[in-house]
Amino acid sequence: MMDNKIIALIVVVIVLLVAGVVAFSLTGNNNMTNNNSTIANNSQNTVSNSSGAVKVVAKQSGPETAKKGDNVTINYTVSNEGSAVVQNVKISSQNFENTIGTLNVNETKSYSYTLHIPTDEEVQADFGPNSTVSNPFSIGGFSVSFTDSSGSTHSINANSIEIKLV
Repeated sequence: MMDNKIIALIVVVIVLLVAGVVAFSLTGNNNMTNNNSTIANNSQNTVSNSSGAVKVVAKQSGPETAKKGDNVTINYTVSNEGSAVVQNVKISSQNFENTIGTLNVNETKSYSYTLHIPTDEEVQADFGPNSTVSNPFSIGGFSVSFTDSSGSTHSINANSIEIKLV
């Protein structure tokens, strides 16, 4: 049978390992930077990741109101407002992925995506008879990853938006 001191030591080591894993997952590694921003309305919000000459801006916008069952257009823009070219630019959300490649200084790429806002009946078919569509209808921000001229990888998230259902 193990000595109580050895068991206590093993428990302390396990707790420290778990704490280290949780701390690492919350902070990420030193090569990544994340900026998150949430807004309550649908005005465009600038989220930038500045590191020396690097400034990439991601924006998302959509309609302020819609009805359940509508198809709405969500607009995405990614701009390089810094003074250096960025490479390996990729954007993604839960609905799409797109590789931009290189984004030159003062260059902006714009995309749009048509999103269906489900009806309560459509949601109930998937999730049960008591399910409903939330109001406002929330759309999370899309992510952008890129590499700067020194080879460092960065990641930012654009603003999320809310569409009031009328």
